[in-house]
Amino acid sequence: MRPEPGSSSGNERVDEGRADRVSPLPDFCGAETLLRVLMLAVLLALAITLLRPGTGDWLGTLALYALFIFWVALTSLLILCLLQRLLRRGPLTLQIVLPPLVPIVNTALVQHAAESVQLADPELRLPVLGIAVILSLVAMHYLYLQTAWERETRAVARAREQAMRARLRPHFLYNSMNTIAGLCRTDPARAEEVTLDLADLFRAAFNGADHHTLREELELVEGYLRVEQTRLGDRFRIDREWPEDPSLEQEMPSLVLLPLVENAIQHGIAPARGRGHLGIRIHRERDTLSVEIRNSLPEVAAPAGTGTASDAVRLRLRHAFGDRASLHAQRDGDEFVVRLQIPRTLPDRPDSERGEGNTDPWNC
Repeated sequence: MRPEPGSSSGNERVDEGRADRVSPLPDFCGAETLLRVLMLAVLLALAITLLRPGTGDWLGTLALYALFIFWVALTSLLILCLLQRLLRRGPLTLQIVLPPLVPIVNTALVQHAAESVQLADPELRLPVLGIAVILSLVAMHYLYLQTAWERETRAVARAREQAMRARLRPHFLYNSMNTIAGLCRTDPARAEEVTLDLADLFRAAFNGADHHTLREELELVEGYLRVEQTRLGDRFRIDREWPEDPSLEQEMPSLVLLPLVENAIQHGIAPARGRGHLGIRIHRERDTLSVEIRNSLPEVAAPAGTGTASDAVRLRLRHAFGDRASLHAQRDGDEFVVRLQIPRTLPDRPDSERGEGNTDPWNC
């Protein structure tokens, strides 16, 4: 199975997250920071050109200002990127004070070089430096605020995911323990098997790892279904269909299928008076895996859930794969069907950790 909580890899992830939270610095080497700086540079060049008196060569003036501002911005960003690792290890005061000073000093040097070749008016030296001071402080403040907001968003997403792992449904735990207690008297061997399956489920719920293979996810699903079949008896049948090939070894976010199957049992199978059925079908479609979870609905409508199981899994898929993954849930006659499209390649790092609302798939 997966590494136990508290393993060295888990501790390393916690330490990395703690280091990121301590430092207020943005990622000066990142593509997003580069894009933001370039956008600010373009807006600044346009603003200075439009505010400049006279009706001379407008495009030439814009090109000259853009060249000046782009050179200062890109070289300053390069310097900060090279110093980033040292800055993160330094005191907090240095991390706040030094980054704005780099573009200010850089502006002074470029202004001096432009004056030496008569491309800049020496009388504009002080106004240019004054503008550089103001814009450097404003730009760095913007980058700091943007970085703080993004890190807070990621921290909230991590906290919600940890809450999801810590909140297996109490009624499932109580019912399972009652089932085990009854089996201890009638079928001790079966009681031991159910206990081991239950232990695997809680190990996965409390494990801090974000991903595992599709095969491991299906093993958890099988363990959960064995527990429920022991509790519910022959009140439902299970139809399974998935390939036994290398596609089962693909990485995927943990606890994606399990909450959906648990949701199908609670809202579709358990309330039914007659015998229900649950179908799980997985097949390959080019570069994606298609997963379909289909369950019968009870004759008398059960209390409707809030849909947060599907919503939370959808957010986890979007967090891991962006727009390349999808989840659709709908009623189909006397059945409820959930369909997932999961890419067969997991990015090394999520594009974003956006998410709103409750991300706890176990809270329905």
